[in-house]
Amino acid sequence: MGSQFVSELRRGIGEAQDAAVAATEAGHPYEAYLHRARLAELLRLAGQHDVDTSALVLPTVRAALDDDQSALGR
Repeated sequence: MGSQFVSELRRGIGEAQDAAVAATEAGHPYEAYLHRARLAELLRLAGQHDVDTSALVLPTVRAALDDDQSALGR
């Protein structure tokens, strides 16, 4: 996989995660959810291209993503 693609993917994951954390800390749960939805999409894309993201996502954010998936019945 091209290194520029992987770099941009990792950058996007970091930005989405940072925005989700900031929205959560600011007390904006719906905005945080929207950022986590974007993050989940980027993580799926990374998985499709065998990009390791295990060290990129904070455990608290990973737990929130899991909760989102459970709430949606996925």
